[in-house]
Amino acid sequence: MEKTKSYSGLFIINPDKEEAIDEVKGKITSIITENSGKIAKESLMGKRQLAYPIQKKQTGIYYEVTFSAPPEKVAAMSRQFRIYTDVMRALIDKQG
Repeated sequence: MEKTKSYSGLFIINPDKEEAIDEVKGKITSIITENSGKIAKESLMGKRQLAYPIQKKQTGIYYEVTFSAPPEKVAAMSRQFRIYTDVMRALIDKQG
């Protein structure tokens, strides 16, 4: 059995994708589950003003996911989130 650790992921989604937010959320959760992750909690925090422009955008849609996953899979997840163009920023932080 693989050891898993708890993580918190904060994603800033491109505000142009507001109409297709469920599709983007589904893609984020599928990346986590494809990498042996189990989602504990997810929260859509809504559109917020950014501290500085990212990809020439002043706002972003914040989405938070708490999940558990094997530590060796987290690097692969981070790489996939960087490639996914609808996610402007992804921060994955270990809990506890």
